[in-house]
Amino acid sequence: MSAPTTNIPVAIPAGTPPGAPTGSPPPRTIAGSIPGAGAVASRLLHGTPGRMRLFGLLGVIAAVLLGAASANALLASQAAVERAANNTEQVVRVQSIHVGLLRADAVATNAFLVGGLESSDSRAKYETAMGEVATSLSEAAAAQPADGRALGELSKKVQTYAALIEQARANNRLGLPVGAQYLTQASAGLRADAVPIVAQIVTTNEQRSKQEFNRSNSSLQLLVGVVSLLGLGALAVWLAQRTHRYLNPSLTGAIVLLLVTLFVAATQITGVGTATRNVSTGSYLQAVTLANVTTAANDARANESLTLIRRGSGATNEAAWKANRKQVDENLADVRESSALRGLWARYTSAHEQVRTLDDRGRWDDAVRLSTSTGTAGAAKTFDVFDQRVTQDRDTAAKDTVATLQGLGGNAPLFAVFTALAALIAAWLVVRGIGQRIEEYR
Repeated sequence: MSAPTTNIPVAIPAGTPPGAPTGSPPPRTIAGSIPGAGAVASRLLHGTPGRMRLFGLLGVIAAVLLGAASANALLASQAAVERAANNTEQVVRVQSIHVGLLRADAVATNAFLVGGLESSDSRAKYETAMGEVATSLSEAAAAQPADGRALGELSKKVQTYAALIEQARANNRLGLPVGAQYLTQASAGLRADAVPIVAQIVTTNEQRSKQEFNRSNSSLQLLVGVVSLLGLGALAVWLAQRTHRYLNPSLTGAIVLLLVTLFVAATQITGVGTATRNVSTGSYLQAVTLANVTTAANDARANESLTLIRRGSGATNEAAWKANRKQVDENLADVRESSALRGLWARYTSAHEQVRTLDDRGRWDDAVRLSTSTGTAGAAKTFDVFDQRVTQDRDTAAKDTVATLQGLGGNAPLFAVFTALAALIAAWLVVRGIGQRIEEYR
């Protein structure tokens, strides 16, 4: 027998239609009481005030973008100049290796003509040249890791050359003819194996320097700046048309501040770029040209000695000397204020022609004496005077190049900070100017 059912009356609110479901309404949740992000965005961007907020946000982005682009361009310009200076120093180092090797070879071959024990002066010159080569090799490897592999291979070739020279020197002291073979082998190996490596490293670093010289420009920064200013100008025009207030001091101040910022940054970057390009066509080009003069001249000097050493079979060396002379003449024509150098070179070439005249007439001993003579008109003396002067001019041009490049772009970080602060102030002015118009519109 089932228990009796008890009917408990339920209170139905007044006004409830018949048949409507009864019961308590669902509880109101926290999520339901908070409007969604879409609703908030729709309300904030609704109508003219909403568009003002949207365009104001775009104006802030434009101001920050201009500041970021200008600061980045300033710092990039400074970095490009620093890399150009580093690559230029590397070019100078490697060219010093080239010059040092050919100078050492010129000294060694000329000293070999005397026979027997070489003079202490010649030995000292050779050791100095090879010492400079070793120092430049270690400095170049530390300064430019990208050249490490090539410099390591070059170091092996230099060691091979030095070993052959020592064998030639030892046999020459004993009066053995085989010494001439070692010397010829050393000189030929130097030009066939070591010099091409040096030339390739120089070319690579010259290309790096030229690339950095050409990177010092502000074209991208200027484009971003112009687009940003045009956008802010369009915002100012739209705002004036909507509010019928034709001057917004805050927004106008932002535009003027950004215009000044763009002008200052572009002027700084353009000035650095112009100065850098002037260096590339000025002292840098002079340093490279004078280095080419030095290497060709020392190669010519070595070929002069090799022609005599080979006694009648040195026609190829004399042809190489003439090619070297042509190279020196062409490079000296590109050197500013080179009259003194051309005069010293002419004195040496005149001495060389006398050496060749004596040798061609069968007076080999007299030709050797003139070639090794340290007298005023001797080939050794006239060449040493020229070599010292051209080396001095090359070093001066190289130091001027590096010093000038290192002095450029030094204020870039300061200008970058100024640009960033100006952009932030301009962004604040944009917000303030838009906010004033929104308040007035309400």
